Amino acid sequence: MLNNYEFKSIFKDELNYFIKYKRSLGFKYENEVYRLRRLDYILVVLKIKSKKITREIFYELINNNDKHGENYASQYRVTKDFCKFLISNGYKNIYYEDKKFKIINNYKPILFTDNEIIKLFKAMDEYSNCSKDEKSYFVYYSYSILFRLIYSCGLRISEVIKINIEDINFNENTINIIDSKRHISRIVVFSKSMKRCLETYLKKFEIKRGLLFKDANENKIKHYKLRDYYKTILENANLNINSHIHDLRHCFCNKAFNQMLEKGYDENVVIIYLYKYMGHKRITETEYYLHFTDYNKNKLLNINDSFSKYLYEGVELDND
Repeated sequence: MLNNYEFKSIFKDELNYFIKYKRSLGFKYENEVYRLRRLDYILVVLKIKSKKITREIFYELINNNDKHGENYASQYRVTKDFCKFLISNGYKNIYYEDKKFKIINNYKPILFTDNEIIKLFKAMDEYSNCSKDEKSYFVYYSYSILFRLIYSCGLRISEVIKINIEDINFNENTINIIDSKRHISRIVVFSKSMKRCLETYLKKFEIKRGLLFKDANENKIKHYKLRDYYKTILENANLNINSHIHDLRHCFCNKAFNQMLEKGYDENVVIIYLYKYMGHKRITETEYYLHFTDYNKNKLLNINDSFSKYLYEGVELDND
């Protein structure tokens, strides 16, 4: 069955069939839908009335201020693939080109403090309480629980939106994350407070089976809906609007890392534990999440001071 997305351009049907085609090849093709929505939006803005993509239109579709960033590369790749799909299906006057460029990753995650995290979730609760009808209240209440789960368990968006009730073990406080990125499955744990949030949510809306989180039409929540909602909450809470949802995963990883170090765990053991818990394929991916926070900076300075004591022992230093 074709899952139709709400595209509005002249290519709305083709865009839906393109997604279906990609998924038939075994691709999840979830994040890419966001890129296709942007493509669709630009076609509408340009008022394209015939099924053709000229060189000028192609460049409008991939236009981005950061010509070396991952966003530009992703938009280009999805746009090119769609154009090639159209050509393979007999469409004429479709232009695309093979570009080669070096990607420079300038992405710097925003790490919120504990107080900022409290502000974030308080703004979410206030937003749901201001809902005008029952459907809106259900959606925004569920979003507030969904984002708490992302933060408290270090989940990806793609993971949290496909959790089923049957994946949760309330006796052991665990969730089975099945067939995630690179087809890696794992088990994550949640706290007692998160358990209360989940149980209250399920009881309140009488959710007993199937997807844990659904949209107002009882379907799986779309990525772009969560992104739009998150931006609104950031503005309401007066937090950095440049933050991405994925930053909450970074926040979790750093907080877990620092807490375990404070409890005396060996740093190398902690990294290996997080590497498995986060569902990474390589240790270097986990290290990427561990940013040079004030805690790590102070820890390094203390180690350096301790080391320096012995380094200069017995050496006479000038006082000036």
